[in-house]
Amino acid sequence: MKKALLQACALCVGATTVQAGGLDRSGQGINLIFEEGAAVQFRLGYTNPTVSGTLGGVDSGNIAKDFFTPHLGYKTSLTEQLDFALVYDQPFGADVAYGSNYPLSQNPTSVAGGRTDVLRASADTDAVTALFRYKFDGGFSAIGGLRAQRLTGNVAVPAAAGYEVDIDPEIDFGYVVGVAWEKPEIAARVALTYNSKITHNLSQTESNNVVPPIPAGLSVNNTETEVVTPQSVNLDFQTGVAPKTLLFGSIRWVDWPQSIYAPPVYVGITGNNLLDYDDATFTYTLGLGYQFSEEFSGAVTVGYETSTGSTVSDLGPTDGFWSVGLGGTYSIEQAKISGGIRYTDIGDATTNQGARFTGNSAWSVGVQVTYALN
Repeated sequence: MKKALLQACALCVGATTVQAGGLDRSGQGINLIFEEGAAVQFRLGYTNPTVSGTLGGVDSGNIAKDFFTPHLGYKTSLTEQLDFALVYDQPFGADVAYGSNYPLSQNPTSVAGGRTDVLRASADTDAVTALFRYKFDGGFSAIGGLRAQRLTGNVAVPAAAGYEVDIDPEIDFGYVVGVAWEKPEIAARVALTYNSKITHNLSQTESNNVVPPIPAGLSVNNTETEVVTPQSVNLDFQTGVAPKTLLFGSIRWVDWPQSIYAPPVYVGITGNNLLDYDDATFTYTLGLGYQFSEEFSGAVTVGYETSTGSTVSDLGPTDGFWSVGLGGTYSIEQAKISGGIRYTDIGDATTNQGARFTGNSAWSVGVQVTYALN
């Protein structure tokens, strides 16, 4: 009963949605390490966001593209005390594109032969995490592991003299540490995990149109820039509160001010960073799960991310959110098949350039299969 119920709760939380700044996607969860014995897990989330705003009376159009968030994992017990899990996810990402008539999509050098484009950004991270969990007496355990992360991206800012940067793929490393406590008799668990920042030393190609009276042309520079994906802390908890009923939730803190991206050519043109943040964010989730039968369990969740009130980047024009989700799990012998759906009301935001984004939202769905190998 507890296995199916916990699976429904995990899937309902995990159905992907737009997170802080539109960049935080997987939540970097570690629930797989708590599966019994050996298991494999597959999850796929899909999000359809609607994010639009206006600048100087010009509509941006829906700038946020649909995206998928995959998750693959394998877990096994090496000894009675030591567990191991290998997890693949995409913790951070972006995919936005503005309309061609938007002010920041206008290249001031286009009349002199400058290239045309739109304000847009894509960024992808792929992470593989090797986790170990050592179990002590009294339900306590220690968690630790190494994370390898690959980052690549491309950004165009036509208003900055037709600027574009193409980032070469770069792999760097971080770590995960944590502690947990469990009491299976009441389905209780508390887990606190810390995800380190990962510093990427990027090689990239920056290009922009030269500004008249110099003859029209394209300036291309191979440069290097450091960028950090931020440190974060996850607190996950759950407990039985009545027969067949589970209360669960999480708190996630992300240190976004660590993430500064300042390509030298762009800074030289504009005097500003291409991407930075003023505030860290807190994301809260609370849910209730119930077992309807031996085979089927369901859960409902609500989520909230604090609004900072600060101006935000035009490449991530959101500020907080609230959400509601539903999930269910059907157990068939060694397999647990889960599905979830979530609606997110995305917080209103004002960008650094004065654009106003209001009335935005996202729909997310997810499916997860966990198969016990023993």
